[in-house]
Amino acid sequence: MIAAELRAVAAAVSLPIRLTPLRYRETASVGLLELADEQGRATAVATAVQERLSRLGVYSGEQRPWLPHVTVLRFRTRPRLQPAPPAIGSCMPSDAALYHSPLRSGGAQYDILDSFALGGNN
Repeated sequence: MIAAELRAVAAAVSLPIRLTPLRYRETASVGLLELADEQGRATAVATAVQERLSRLGVYSGEQRPWLPHVTVLRFRTRPRLQPAPPAIGSCMPSDAALYHSPLRSGGAQYDILDSFALGGNN
């Protein structure tokens, strides 16, 4: 059911999705690399997924807006790092994946349950 909804969203994606490192920032427990969503296409995908999963009753929306990012570290005590974003240019994702991520004593374990080509190229 969830995989079918994600597959439908992935097939309808307008490509390319272009993400560019914008800045490093820290929350209370993670350091992340915030990404610029140059045409808003990644945000449109996230919104479509959230709406479909809400209709299924398996997702409850958050108060804060979705943020394109990559989590780069987790911590108990904030290290207050201030690295410059990497000069790698833009990346363009071609696939999306459905993960199961159980928390273990050593951290989260990420298991791919299914993957989907973006833009209907399954």
